[in-house]
Amino acid sequence: MKSLHTLVILPVLCAGWISCSPKTPLLPNPHTVNKADPQYKNPFNPETFAHFVASKDYPSTYYIFKRPDLLNKPNPQSQKIVICIDQQRGRYYINDQVAMDFPTSTGVKSFPTKLGDYKVISKKVDHHSNLYGRMYDADGKCIDGDAESSDAIPEGGKFVPSPMPYWQRLTNAGLGLHVGKVGRRPLSHGCIRLNREVAEVLYKKTTLGTPVKIIQHPEPVTDADKQPYTKPKSK
Repeated sequence: MKSLHTLVILPVLCAGWISCSPKTPLLPNPHTVNKADPQYKNPFNPETFAHFVASKDYPSTYYIFKRPDLLNKPNPQSQKIVICIDQQRGRYYINDQVAMDFPTSTGVKSFPTKLGDYKVISKKVDHHSNLYGRMYDADGKCIDGDAESSDAIPEGGKFVPSPMPYWQRLTNAGLGLHVGKVGRRPLSHGCIRLNREVAEVLYKKTTLGTPVKIIQHPEPVTDADKQPYTKPKSK
């Protein structure tokens, strides 16, 4: 009888020990934390992408998040670019983790950037628009800083196409990513504008066929991007 009691009691004790063991606290969604709270404290480790998203000035900040450990990978297994219209920000993913998060300016209301799944179909470092630019009169004075190539050119004047450095074409209709003025609001005729630093990085890293997704609302931050990453040691 004693041995029987022992067999019955041990599982109960073990079950009690397991149920009382400490649990890892669940981390919140960095997009939904209450940043307006005067007592707000960023709940994420500073060495995480989630900490960047949960900062008080995100997404309006002009700051760029970078993970050198991912950006320096010579041959990533996968990569993609995601552009969020609501936040006017983009993310560059390498191996399903955020390698860079950056400000963008997409199309204004009259020229909205179309949502959808695209791929990079061509690239050109020194590209110029064949649709938009500046109009000058015969004296060389700019008379229209937002002219279209189809507009009438004044006698002796000229139309100068807008430069679009580090051009990455997404459609044959003229949608693409390129260097341009970036504010914290839509500014373009439909393209995705990037600052030069970001455009250069993306141009160097992407290849023809790299997926580019344009969405309305931000993607959730993955559990992997809530975990600390190792920064390279300074030499």
